[in-house]
Amino acid sequence: MARSKHAALYTLRSDGRYQGYWRDQNGVRHTICDRDPERLYERIAEKEAPQAPTFRVIAEAWHDKHWDEITEGTKSCYAAPYRRALDEFGDRAAGEIQPFEISAHLLRLKNQRYSAKTIGMQKTVYKQIYENAIITREFSAYVKTNPVLLVPMPSSLPKPKKREAPEDEIVRLIREKAGTTYFGLFALFLMATGFRRGEALGIQWRDVDFRTGWISCSKSVSHRGGTAKISTPKTEAGTRKVPILPDLARLLKRPADAAADDFVFYGEDPKKPMPLSTYNRRWRHYCIDMGFVEDTPEERISKQGKRYIVHNYKPTLTAHNFRHGYATLLFEAKVDEYTAQRLIGHANIETTHAIYTHLRNKQKESSVDMLIAHVAADLASE
Repeated sequence: MARSKHAALYTLRSDGRYQGYWRDQNGVRHTICDRDPERLYERIAEKEAPQAPTFRVIAEAWHDKHWDEITEGTKSCYAAPYRRALDEFGDRAAGEIQPFEISAHLLRLKNQRYSAKTIGMQKTVYKQIYENAIITREFSAYVKTNPVLLVPMPSSLPKPKKREAPEDEIVRLIREKAGTTYFGLFALFLMATGFRRGEALGIQWRDVDFRTGWISCSKSVSHRGGTAKISTPKTEAGTRKVPILPDLARLLKRPADAAADDFVFYGEDPKKPMPLSTYNRRWRHYCIDMGFVEDTPEERISKQGKRYIVHNYKPTLTAHNFRHGYATLLFEAKVDEYTAQRLIGHANIETTHAIYTHLRNKQKESSVDMLIAHVAADLASE
């Protein structure tokens, strides 16, 4: 039998197989054997040939590179879209995925009644994964374009519901009962500062300067898996000072035994930020006490066969509503937009401008209604 032209390249083992080696992308050498030296040659060539990366590979590369840089709040928003992306395209070759396929995934999310915000977040995660792949050396030969750039958002998505400021009657009740209601001081604190929930939970007594009348915000409490963690505010603009308004100054008193590094709002230990479970329990209790809840009664039957009603209370007010309440307060006080931006902690003036425009339109509509009612009353009296 004619000798194989590649037999001389390999070691002939005592068991009759030829032994060769191949190196992976990291330069690590691996042993490989075959009885046919020609087939062994082909197998080694196949092993050493560059492999087109799968979507999972480029997604995990993005995750490894950027996840620790992302704020905790953004991580919680990205986690579900990241998992969905892996489930959708995990083992597909990343460079072969077409814009219409990503578009189809977004459309399915729409049909499953996901919100426009959630679908937008899904698109953002896809976009960032591909952006990272394009500039990563080992992927650049296979991923040359970002298919997400050609993908529009699905049409006719329901517009996200605006977080309105608390109504005047709710504001009155919050101010009136802040000193007597369980967790009422926290609600007043949010309304009087415009801080995000995490920013308010991150305030320590050292941040409250009663002498000058200012509260400094330079950190935020975020929760990951229920564990509280101190981080920087959501944006650079989140680091700011706000005045202590009279309502808050009347009730916010530093206990005689409170240290400078004690948190103003805490769970069991003033040295530690409040856990998420404690916050949720207290906020729900507060909303039930104040009547800021929707009740969905559910009838159940006990093991003894007796019927009873369980009340499922869902708060109708969130901490973020108070940011809009604070913005409304600034608008009504005729604080200019640029000053309001700094006090609220918006990263850009466009966000503040949009809120002020919305408030102006509401004010205009209210004025028109008052005009119509006034004219109608005059006609009725004639």
